[in-house]
Amino acid sequence: MTDILIREVPPEVVAAVDARARRLGLSRTEYLRRQLIQDAASQSQAVTMDDLDWFADTFADLDDPDVMARAWE
Repeated sequence: MTDILIREVPPEVVAAVDARARRLGLSRTEYLRRQLIQDAASQSQAVTMDDLDWFADTFADLDDPDVMARAWE
């Protein structure tokens, strides 16, 4: 496995990372390893107008009081 060295990390950032790792019962190294794995696994995509149009069409009835009332029956 490859090692990564990150230089010039501000002390307050290191303190925040350490605090989060401690809350999870992890070492700094393990916490950062998990964060990097999670970041690498996530696929960020830009939201397009087609995406927004699909959402608007699919959920157009959400502002209909009758539809919302039936949702809770």
